[in-house]
This record gives sequence, C-alpha cells and structure tokens, in this order.
Amino acid sequence: MKSIIEERREIPVAGETDVLVVGGGLAGVAAAAAAARNGVSVTLLEKTIALGGLATLGHVCVYLPIDDGLGHRIYGGLAEELMQVCHRYSYDDIPECWKGSPWRVDEPTGRYQCTFNIPACVMALDEFTDAEGVNVMFDTGMCLPIMEGNTCRGVFVENKSGRSAYLAKMVVDATGDADVLFRAGADCETRKSIVSTWTYELDVDRIKNETTSNEVLANIRMRWFGLRPDVDNSKSEIPTFYGTTADGVNDYVHLSRTLALDYLKKHDRPGYAFLTMPAIPQFRMTRRLKGLKELQCVEGRYEEHSVGIVIHCLENPAAVYEFPYEAVIDARIENVAAAGRMVSAGGRGWEIMRCIPNCVFTGQVAGTAAAMAVRGGVPLQRVDVAALQQNLADTGVVIHAPEELKHNSQKERLSYRRASGVASIATDSLSYPKGDAAGH
Repeated sequence: MKSIIEERREIPVAGETDVLVVGGGLAGVAAAAAAARNGVSVTLLEKTIALGGLATLGHVCVYLPIDDGLGHRIYGGLAEELMQVCHRYSYDDIPECWKGSPWRVDEPTGRYQCTFNIPACVMALDEFTDAEGVNVMFDTGMCLPIMEGNTCRGVFVENKSGRSAYLAKMVVDATGDADVLFRAGADCETRKSIVSTWTYELDVDRIKNETTSNEVLANIRMRWFGLRPDVDNSKSEIPTFYGTTADGVNDYVHLSRTLALDYLKKHDRPGYAFLTMPAIPQFRMTRRLKGLKELQCVEGRYEEHSVGIVIHCLENPAAVYEFPYEAVIDARIENVAAAGRMVSAGGRGWEIMRCIPNCVFTGQVAGTAAAMAVRGGVPLQRVDVAALQQNLADTGVVIHAPEELKHNSQKERLSYRRASGVASIATDSLSYPKGDAAGH
C-alpha cells in the first residue's frame, strides 16, 4: 500500500477526565453513568450526534427480555434502569405483570421487555446523561489511543475543531468493535458479519385490511433485508463483510441499501413508504477482546469472580450463566476496560453478549471497575473483585445464580419453550435465491 508521512505537529489537549468512555451506545451510556455514580469525572465520546448506537441509529428498538421466560427477573441495576429510560417517553408495552419490577412472577403473561420510540429514546438518553453529570462530546471520532507502555493516557480524536486529545486515568472501550483495545495492542478476535439490516415501513393497504387499531405499534412493521442468523444461509449468494475495515463497512452499506432499493422498486405504490433508514451499519459481531478470561456458557458453572448473571435474551426460556470480571479486561493493558458486545466471549457467548441487556450490564461493570481503579490508584487487574461484586450487588445486580435458577434443568426449560414474542417482522425474499429462507 502506498504511504505518506504525516508532518509532526503539536496536538492540543481538549479535555482531561478521570474516566473516558469511547462510544455512546447503550453500553457506553451505562459505563459513563456507573462511573459518574461512583464519584469520578466522566467524559463520553460519541462519533455520531445521537446516543444509543444500534438501539437508536441502528433501529434495534426492542429492549430484549430481562427475564428468563419462566417468571424470574435476571437483571437488576442499570440493565433494568436503562430499559425504563429508553421506554420513558415511548409506548406503554411492558406487560402488566412486570410493572413494579418484581423478582418473581407466577404464570407471567409476557416477557419483561419493551419496544421504544427511537427519537424519544435519543432525547431520554440525553436527559439521563445530563442528569448524571456526564460530559458528552458528539461528532467526535476516536483515532488512536495514546500509549505509554501498558498504560493508555487517553485518545486522539477528530471533530470539527480538528485533531485534539482527551486524557484520562481510565478508559472504557465501548466502540462495539474493540477499536481502542485493538489499536492499543490487545489480543482480539475478528470475524466477518452477515448483512442483516432493517427499516420500518408503513403500508396503508395492510392497515385497512388487517387492523383498525389506533395503537402506533400495530401499524408499523419492521422490514428485514439481508440474511437472518436463525436460518441456514449456506445457499445465499450474499457475501459477508468485515466491520473493522473501511472497505468492509462501505461494501456492507452499499449492499444493504441496494437490497432495500430493489425491494422498494418492486413494491412502490401509493400508500406504501419506508419510514426510516438506519444511520449506522447494523453489524452484529465484528471484533472482540480475548481477555484474561472468557465467558463459559455452561449452566450451573460457578465463577468465583462473577460480576453478574446473563442469559441469551432471545431464548425462551433461557439458561443462566455467570459472567467473570476478567472478561472485560486485557491481560496486559492496565487501564482500558471493555463494554458491550466486544467483551471476552467467543462462539455462542459472542452472540449472547451482543443483546442489549448484556451490553448495558457489561457497561455498568466496566464503568464501576474503572471508577474503583481511579479511586484506588490501581490498574484494572488489581481491582478488589469482592468490593466490585458488593458495589454492583448494592445496585440490584445479581452476582451469582440463585439455587432456584440452577435447578431449572434443560429438560424443564425445553418443556416450556415457546416463541420469543418479538413480533411483526417481515422478511425480504430478495435476500435468498430460492425464496424466503425464513419461511415467512
């Protein structure tokens, strides 16, 4: 590749903070709030002009279930609190049985989940971060970490003011792609992603023929383009792409919009319209940390350093796993913690940890640990894990799986298995050479 030498120049320091969070998705918002609540100064850098990441700009506006499908609430802390924030000015669709935040519901009438309105969620997140005292910098993209040995002093950024630097004692990488950790030299795994993109549509004819409801959610439907992870894509001609290269991102965007345009050309008519298009590429998994420890998806496994229990939120009912603290930190880099889908969880664990409740949960873990490391003057690898567990538990996080959940055998769960309840999805048949592989 042809190269050019950049002129040496003096870079201004735009800000200094105790904890710097890079990435304003829900994992980053949770990390920033958790750190601020633990008494340190926090700056959050977001490359777009809206918080929420895939949940807002990526149109993933379903806050997936935080219960196991058998009536047990799995998540407390910020994973539950941010559901309420996202939902604050939106549709009132949390099942009545879960209102009031019970830990146990006998014979639940639905999962503890919600759908939220995207613009309302963006503004609610603004309100939330302002109230927590987080300094949010929009339209500011991270370029490179500033490294001194195994310590990250901060990051170089680019925005309308040009290139500058933000310095920090601790950094939380909430980029979704491990951009800070990878560029700092952490051990990471990279994989290609399927094209899996969606928009929302309004079809007046369908409304007239199928429903007379005045409820907004009854009249808006998700339209899915590309490949779905729950079907066999082996016969599809659609390629996969790396979300960690410029070419990969651009090719993904071009193809996803081509699929959408092809559909629109065939179905364009009076009374039909796309309501929105995603403002960021909807990559599922791209690059993740290979940390001090990996999430082990083994039911009943006890993790001494568990900082909370997690589930695959799309399973119904769902198995419960304990998540180790060491899965958010690198073996060598002393002051950068991972948050969100790029924590140390490979294979099936990667798919599990990309769900919104797990991203928020790991954000709380990373932000809390970073604040404790700042206050204790220690690297992340020397944070007192027992104190971290107590700190998280005091906010409502369940640290270890209760005996009641351990005794839910796989056979018992399978006997209750049913559809997840995430409804109103229409699949684009153009994605598959032999019709709709999802069977819709």
